[in-house]
Amino acid sequence: MAALQLYKRGQGRYVRIGTAMALGLVVVMGIVWLLGQSPFSTLAPQYKWVKAVLILVLGAAGAVGAFLAVNLQRPAEFMILTESEMRKVHWPSKQEVISSTKIVILLTLLFAFLLFAVDFSFIKVFTWMGILPKGVI
Repeated sequence: MAALQLYKRGQGRYVRIGTAMALGLVVVMGIVWLLGQSPFSTLAPQYKWVKAVLILVLGAAGAVGAFLAVNLQRPAEFMILTESEMRKVHWPSKQEVISSTKIVILLTLLFAFLLFAVDFSFIKVFTWMGILPKGVI
């Protein structure tokens, strides 16, 4: 039963749970997609047990794969270190996010105006030089 032991139990808990849930979602979506393919979607009613067995086998294989993905040494160490690094991140306050967003929007509008001015100037110069026909703008 050593194979079913959790590697460094309690460390990296949230990242491991999130990873296992994401992998479970991928497995479920894969099973749904596979069962929608023509060989399985057109099964006669007496062979519906094939779908049930397939769901159980693929679900069990996905569960084992997800368990191994979050409990093998290398991936588990990565997840543990990821969670410890995320705890060190300085998350900005609401006011910092609002002020930074205002600055980004203002600078985006400023650059858009500058690009418009440069583009308009090039059109005027190229029209004056005869490269562009008159009446483009």
